[in-house]
Amino acid sequence: MALRRFDPRTWTLGAKIGVTLVIAALLPMAILSVMATRAGQDAVEKSELTNAQGAALVGASAVSEYLDGVSRRAEQFGTASDVVAYITDPATNPVPSFGAAKSSADVRSILVLDAKGTVVAATPTSDVGQTHTGDSWFTDAISGKTSVGSLQPDANSGRFVVTVASPARRPGQAVVGAVSIGVSSEDVMFALSQSPVIPGGQAVLVNDGRIIAARNSLFQGKSLDSIGLASVSKQITKSPKGTIAKVPFGERGEQVVAWATTKTGAIAMVIEPRSVFLGPIDRLATTTRFALLIVGLIALGAAILVARRLSRPVSALTAAAQAIEAEQPIDEEQLAKLSRSRDDIGRLARVFNRMAEQVVVRERKLRDQVQALRVEIDQERRKQAVEEVVDSDFFRDLETRAAQIRERMKGTGEGS
Repeated sequence: MALRRFDPRTWTLGAKIGVTLVIAALLPMAILSVMATRAGQDAVEKSELTNAQGAALVGASAVSEYLDGVSRRAEQFGTASDVVAYITDPATNPVPSFGAAKSSADVRSILVLDAKGTVVAATPTSDVGQTHTGDSWFTDAISGKTSVGSLQPDANSGRFVVTVASPARRPGQAVVGAVSIGVSSEDVMFALSQSPVIPGGQAVLVNDGRIIAARNSLFQGKSLDSIGLASVSKQITKSPKGTIAKVPFGERGEQVVAWATTKTGAIAMVIEPRSVFLGPIDRLATTTRFALLIVGLIALGAAILVARRLSRPVSALTAAAQAIEAEQPIDEEQLAKLSRSRDDIGRLARVFNRMAEQVVVRERKLRDQVQALRVEIDQERRKQAVEEVVDSDFFRDLETRAAQIRERMKGTGEGS
């Protein structure tokens, strides 16, 4: 029984009309609304991915530009006459003053190395005597190229330091050693801060999977895997730059991640919450769905009223037909009211009235004919019964006896 309620074949005409009107009104609107909202979300997401990638590129460019400046300082220091003289003959030449190179506030260490990679002069002096033969920045510098090394933790300060190395030589002469300038991650972070990050976003510098500079100090020194960005750690090794639209980030929710590689090989990464820039379009989608629901309810109410108004005349005609079928009186006033309408329902009501009148007349005639036929049949039956009685032997015997009695009575009368 419950299933029959959902069977359209069993619905009333009003229900069918109402459902049809609601579907016709809401279905196109719902489809257009979903398509428009989806298109808006895609457009906003694409735009924000582009912005995030731009922010990462700006950060990488700012870091690279800053390190280029450090490289130029290292090159100037490496060609200073006192530096080259001390590397060539430390016994008869004074220790370099480090004056110009040391004057910048971002400098954390300065090293002067001979051709074997041994530190012969340094600030702080605790680095004197160390060897860096196996470091890539020294290998590049001793071969005649200025090199920016990877960021490494500094044993003295505990901070992460990037080393920029340059060959030590007089202009136009052979390389006799190398010099390096180390700057801290805070100074690199200052350059990285040029990235235009939205509220709630983060800009970090990643080297070998570890965060070496970050706006949020809680991330400093941690690996991407340990903070829940293992999927990003895999992606940045495959491409020098890129974006990821959805990255789960623990309690922070879904994030947009964009990255770009600096000249040092470190990764400038921007991490931004999706909810910030998708919030407006999501609220628009929610408002649209709510408005669609309100419009749907209004459309449903209007459809019910229209359906009832359209189905009421048909229901009246149906009730009249059922009354005729049950040989009961019909609502002539209602039919007369429907007949005054000039639309299809009015024409149908007028035709129905004529048919109903004809049915009544035909039924009356039929009843009269049946009554007359019944009388004729009764008379025929009585005549037939009389004939049967007259033709019976018993009746003939009675007639014979009656004739005899009449003869006797006649003879008796004559004799007297």
